[in-house]
Amino acid sequence: MLLESRQLIANFDKYFLRKYKWRYVLMVVNNHYFDRYSFFLQAWRFGDALHYSYDLMEMPRDEAKYQQVMQDLRAHTKMRIEFRDTHQLAHPGRDIVNDNVHGHGTSTRYHEQHPK
Repeated sequence: MLLESRQLIANFDKYFLRKYKWRYVLMVVNNHYFDRYSFFLQAWRFGDALHYSYDLMEMPRDEAKYQQVMQDLRAHTKMRIEFRDTHQLAHPGRDIVNDNVHGHGTSTRYHEQHPK
């Protein structure tokens, strides 16, 4: 087993606590900006809007090593794995102007975007 696989599985076992009324999802991000693969464990508690994201590991982009790490991870757990790619980022829809939830009680104005 590769060193990266052992590190990923050790961090996964550290944060995957199998708590009652919690939902867990593994997420793999193909980060083209830093030329790396990033592995995260996301957790949601039932009835809570907040989610927790644990950074499990990052590794340089090496397709053969990545395939081996994914094979070792799938052999260790049957948990669902989501894949994300930084080439397919999505804009949330509109710019946020007023955000009372995160402590911005007054209107927050952003600079107008000028056409390039």
